[in-house]
Amino acid sequence: MNSDTTLRSEFWRGRNVILGCLVGMTMSFTSIFFYSSGLFLKPLAAEFGWTRGAASLGVLIPMLTAGLLSPFSGRLVDKFGALRMALVSAGGLALSFLLLGIATVGLLSFLSLTFLLAILSNATTPVSYGRFVLANFPRHLGLAYGIVYIGPGLGALMFPPLVNQLMSVYSWRGAYIGLAVLVLGTIPIIALLLKNQPARDAADIGAAQWKWSLYADRRFLLLAAIFLLASIGIFGTVVHLVPMLTDRGFSPASAAELAALMGLAVIAGRLITGFLLDRLEANLLAAAIFTLSACGVIMLATGNSELILPGALAVGFTIGSEVDLAFFMIGRRFPSMHFSTLFGGILLAVSIGGSVGPMLAGIVYDAAGNYLPWFAIAVGSVFASSILCLIGRLSSFRGGLNNRVGHGTELGSATGAAAHLARPEH
Repeated sequence: MNSDTTLRSEFWRGRNVILGCLVGMTMSFTSIFFYSSGLFLKPLAAEFGWTRGAASLGVLIPMLTAGLLSPFSGRLVDKFGALRMALVSAGGLALSFLLLGIATVGLLSFLSLTFLLAILSNATTPVSYGRFVLANFPRHLGLAYGIVYIGPGLGALMFPPLVNQLMSVYSWRGAYIGLAVLVLGTIPIIALLLKNQPARDAADIGAAQWKWSLYADRRFLLLAAIFLLASIGIFGTVVHLVPMLTDRGFSPASAAELAALMGLAVIAGRLITGFLLDRLEANLLAAAIFTLSACGVIMLATGNSELILPGALAVGFTIGSEVDLAFFMIGRRFPSMHFSTLFGGILLAVSIGGSVGPMLAGIVYDAAGNYLPWFAIAVGSVFASSILCLIGRLSSFRGGLNNRVGHGTELGSATGAAAHLARPEH
């Protein structure tokens, strides 16, 4: 059977998984909340007399909370099941939106409710849906995940105009309630599509129990360092992209259009990287992608108008690639029984980097009066992650965790990964 036939066969068999996970990721915390939050800042600040900075805490607090809780959410998914946790968490997201619409009476209540939202909705992420992809696509894992993870990209296109329309008709409170109804309405669809679909390996039954000390495994720590460093440079640059461009003489409208084009590069990065991961060695591909990102930052730093667009697209491509790379490396190189817990740890590293990078870029700009020192930091940070990817190919980083937890051999080949299609999750 040739590769094209295998691809069609595997994707046809897993069509409900792809569609269910795509809907779930589109309606996830990282999609619907992240891409709609900015639209609520101005009306909330106007109604309650908050500063724009105070209102922005409603985005910062839940995003940091979600990152910190990712390892614990992953552990719950590994213990209680991906579908159960995803559906319960989606219900928590709907409830949180409802409460934001009816119970926000001031800054304290608003921040408390966004904090609650991050807790209740924390399993509407790849820590849950990634398990279905891992179990159903042993031969084309990268491409399958790349397709599923365009969900947040679709959310970036869908939710801002939808929320804007809801606000124009029903005010910000009605918009929150509308989002609650929308999330609630998709729960039965996700449940129907993913019911009885495999989400764990049969070898997980009776396997060794999780130990938090496994986070100290040298291979995991190397991956965490790679994605922490990459996130610092990439997200710090992206968050400050519009002010960087306006400082260089771009109009706000032109800068916003360029930022929107970067969104298309994000989607392309996810699909192309997913396709290539099934065909190329992951560490070499990751090193090449992070080097591309460093080159993109250098192009932005030159200030040359002809290099701005390709530079922004290169950085955007890496944003789309980053989580795909993390998912693939965890899914292929570590025991599937601990996938969600370990992947949650990587998401924590990405969250820390995504928070530190923008803050550091702002501090550096305030101190220097321009972004040139930040560009140097960003290039160094992303290029360092590329070097670490190459170090990860050394023999000392090729063994370890699978053997320690008694889960057999490394999941590096499509043949070995085929065992993941064992049984539905209950």
